[in-house]
Order: sequence, then structure tokens, then C-alpha cells
Amino acid sequence: MRESRLMVVLVAGLLAASAITGFAPLAAGNTAQDASVESYVIEQGAYCEPIEPLQTSETVDSFYDYRNHVTHPDTDPEDRQYSSYGTTHLQEDDTSILMLHEGADGMSIVMVHDQLHGNSSGGIVTFDVVGLPAESEWVVQDDKYDAETNMVEWDSGDGWAYASWIWRDARTDGGAIQGGLNDEFAVTVQPGFNEESEFYGNESLHDPEWHEDGEIDRWEFLSGDADTPERIELALDEPVTIRTGACDEPSVTYDRTDDGFTASVTDASSDDPVSLRPSNDSNENVSFDRVDVTGLEGDATFEFENEQPAGTDSPHEVASLSNLTVTSDHDDVAATVTFSVSADSLAEIGYHPEDIALYATDGSEWAESNATVIDDGEHYQFDADVDSIDGLAIAPTQDAEPIDEESDALSSPGVVHVAVAIALLLALLLGTRRRRVDR
Repeated sequence: MRESRLMVVLVAGLLAASAITGFAPLAAGNTAQDASVESYVIEQGAYCEPIEPLQTSETVDSFYDYRNHVTHPDTDPEDRQYSSYGTTHLQEDDTSILMLHEGADGMSIVMVHDQLHGNSSGGIVTFDVVGLPAESEWVVQDDKYDAETNMVEWDSGDGWAYASWIWRDARTDGGAIQGGLNDEFAVTVQPGFNEESEFYGNESLHDPEWHEDGEIDRWEFLSGDADTPERIELALDEPVTIRTGACDEPSVTYDRTDDGFTASVTDASSDDPVSLRPSNDSNENVSFDRVDVTGLEGDATFEFENEQPAGTDSPHEVASLSNLTVTSDHDDVAATVTFSVSADSLAEIGYHPEDIALYATDGSEWAESNATVIDDGEHYQFDADVDSIDGLAIAPTQDAEPIDEESDALSSPGVVHVAVAIALLLALLLGTRRRRVDR
């Protein structure tokens, strides 16, 4: 009985030591981002409409139900026509449909072009989806198989996903994107239908006439009931933004450039922050996750490029982990910047999380801002407030000293305190056992 009580004391002591030293893991996630998302809207130009995801008990893969000779080798060829079989009740001839699907695996963006077993001749479409969360990826790809007749092009990077489709008569093309969409987001679909597709007039394709000059003449967003949804007609030649929130909040439209992203904000109010999704380079270990801009009034444009601002050196002559240059038509913009650095990357360069800072410049000199760890694990996520976002750099603090690898395991105060607490409590437990044996 006494040993049980001592074990409780041991556990309590460890928890207390952890709390005192900060050794315990931080609470996972950003509170603002973890809040439940209750509303969604779709925007095109000045038009805004509240929308609802199509809810089913299926995964998005099952909902879409893409079939070809690889996915369904034992199925009758008539029942595997390189198309979506799960959305046939939603499909229409010469029509592209776009929707949110909420199912067993969370939220997804789904797009389906044309109608299986319909009367269309085929078609060509290009979508560039920009502003996606870092976790987003293509999870359904219609078409995806190895043969010269599959001419669909797929690509993706941090914050974007691209596809160009070409399909023949009485079939569909399309896909689904998933990852990070259960939290707040704003994603823009930049469309290229028919002559605006990157496949139009492309003679390098295996068969440029595969679509027999078929065209998409209608674009619809589906909202509400999964069997009989509301159909919202969209213009074929304008981008569409799908986002969380309400129509009375600022709108953000993203586009991709050769060097990063542009974000166009409309109807901003100085009382509310506007959350922007910056671009990132190919370094997966360090990323700018979010820039929450404050003090905006009306409309604004921000261009993000992953490079060091022209005419500047690295902060206090230490190599930056990552850089972001922001060009805007608004001056003196303050922001809270959220960024991430992988634990492996920190270990490689020899610094603790508390040694990392965010630097900001207005083009003249760098100002160091304290970075607060808001999440940890494989990646440390930080928040930092800055008075300017013209140029940003993630780098060690000015007084940071690289870790002495041989002594670092015991150099951390948290580790030392916890080790001492464990030793004392174990000694107490062993001493009690010894006294019982002596009796």
C-alpha cells in the first residue's frame, strides 16, 4: 500500500518538475486555428454566397469512386470507363462541378468535369488551385495510370495544386484535394476552360484531338444536400475563392507567380486582421505559415517572393534559415507572422527553439522580434509580431550561441531539474523497500 502511495508521489513529482522546468510538451495546435469551423462561402468577383459541404459517411475516394483498368482489373470494361462513378447523380453534360465534401476522412475539395455515359464530346480544362494549407495534396486523380493515352498533367507544391485534363466523349475527368481543410482556409481556383486551357492547341500531346473539340459551357458549385444539392452557376473566365467565414468578412484571392503568390484583399476593415497564406520555397524544414495583417482598410495587394530583400544583408551577418519579400500597395503594415522550423533542422544547425527569432526590415535595417513557440513536435511553430513585412527573415537571435553537442544533453535546465527529481524520488522508493526487507 505504501509503495502505491509512493508511486503516486513519484508521478506527481515528475509532473511538477515538468511544469516547473517547461519540460512537458506544449499544447498542440494554434488555438485560433483549432477552433471549430462553422461556415463557408464561395466568392467570384463581387459575388459571395454562403455554402455548405456535401456530407456523406464515405471517404472522398469512395465518394468520387474513380475506376480504370488498374483500380478495377476484374470489373467489366463498361463499368471502369476511366471516370467518376460515385458522382454520376451530380454530373451533367458539358458541365464542370466544384464542391466541398465532408466525409469519414474530413474535408476535401472535389471537382468533376462532364458526364459519364453522357452526350458530350469530351473536353480540356486547366485548374491552378492556390492558397492551400501545407498538408493539402491530390488524393483522387482522374486520370492516373501509365499509358500514352493518359495525357493528364498533375503537379503540386507548398500551397498549390495544378492539373490539366483532356478527356474523350461520354467520360469524366477531375480529382479531389485533401489535407488541412478542417481548419480555417481560403483557397482560390484559377480556371482555364476550353481555349484557356494549357492543353489548347498543344500539338505535343499524344492525341491533341482526343476531346474531339468538346467544350465545357457551364461551371457550377454544388452546396447542401449530397443527393440533390443547390447548384450555383459560376462564370467560366473568373477565379473562384472557397473559404471559411462569412460574406461580410474581407475576401482574399490568390494567384501563383513565377516566384511565389499574390494575394488580393478586398473590403478589409482596420478593426479585423486579415489572414494571408504566403508562398514558400522548396525547403521543407523551414516555412512561413501565415501572415495575419492588421490595420488594412479597403483593398490591398500583396506579392510574396521567397528571397532576401534586394539590397540587404542577412541579419547580423548570420545566414538566414528562410526569407520572404513582400511587395504591397499598402505602407506601414503590421502583422503577426506564424512560421515553422523542423526539430531536425534546429539540431543540425545547433540551436534551441528559444534561439530562433523573426527579423523584419522596411528596406533600411533589420529589427529582431521575439518569437514565441506555440506548437512543438517534429516541427516547432512560432508566432512573432512585426511592424513591417517588406522583408522577413528567420534566423538565430543576436545573442544565440550554438549548442555544445557533448554537454547539451545535460545543459538544459529543464533536463537537469527533471533528472534530479527522478533520482531523489527513486532513492526514496528504494530506501522504503530496503526498510521493509530489514523488518
